[in-house]
Amino acid sequence: CLYFTSYTITSVGYGDIGPRNIVETVVCIVMVVISGISWAVVLGQVCGTIANLNKDEQAFRSIMDELNVMMTDRVMPLEMRRRLRSFFLSNKSAQRRARHMRILNSMSPGLKGEVVMELNRVWIQKVSILNSILLDARASDGLYLHAFVVDVSMGLQTAFHAQSETFGSIQALYILGRGVVCRSCRLHSAGAVWGVDFLLSTRELLEPFECLALTYVEVMSLPRGKFFELVEEHKDRCPGLARKVRWFCCWLGAQRAILQEARRRRKHNVRDTRHRAIREDADSDSSCGRMGRLREQHKFSI
Repeated sequence: CLYFTSYTITSVGYGDIGPRNIVETVVCIVMVVISGISWAVVLGQVCGTIANLNKDEQAFRSIMDELNVMMTDRVMPLEMRRRLRSFFLSNKSAQRRARHMRILNSMSPGLKGEVVMELNRVWIQKVSILNSILLDARASDGLYLHAFVVDVSMGLQTAFHAQSETFGSIQALYILGRGVVCRSCRLHSAGAVWGVDFLLSTRELLEPFECLALTYVEVMSLPRGKFFELVEEHKDRCPGLARKVRWFCCWLGAQRAILQEARRRRKHNVRDTRHRAIREDADSDSSCGRMGRLREQHKFSI
């Protein structure tokens, strides 16, 4: 009975050759049980490896399944369903990068700094204050200045916006990671940086900050308050950091004030020129009218 059960459960099959006595039967049972367990373990390991080949894809499909269930339960309109599916399909890579950040946080401080600098080197070079600090760190082998730039990069906040959404807050640095946006009648694509004047306290000197997402957008931002918090944290280890930031603010503020005054004067000159042209046209019309009346009077007297 045990022999028949083991052969049946393991699906080995009975075959044309079978045991003739009790010893052969016991040996066959032991071999069948061992081989069946080994095959089950191997098959389970192979299936588990194949199932875990792409965890990102599995997590994404799970989210999409939950999204479809939610939209069905809430009886959402078809247009909204289309927009939601489009957003999550575009957001697939962002979810993968969020998992990469968890890996980054598990690294040692030295390795984390190297990886962060390598990932953010392109946009750091476009921010004059950070690029200047990084150059000083390389010139003087300033590890603490380098650590400050790394902390600034780690302090960025990532946001996602669907097409046709408006976003932007005052006194914040923005780095566009993906998509196309329109800001102040200008187009920005992936890798663009704006809001470098976020350190200025005078809001009249700031450039326009509101943006319109023309496609799905992934954008990183750094508020002014967060930046100065990092400056305060590093000012003891980097004595010249606060002075450098203050000098940059003064230089940028003076530059923006000069440009603003130039625009104001140009606008004033254009307005004066327009008014002068209008007065000259009015004077010429009135002089022509007087000459016409004089000619009429002369003809009448003749």
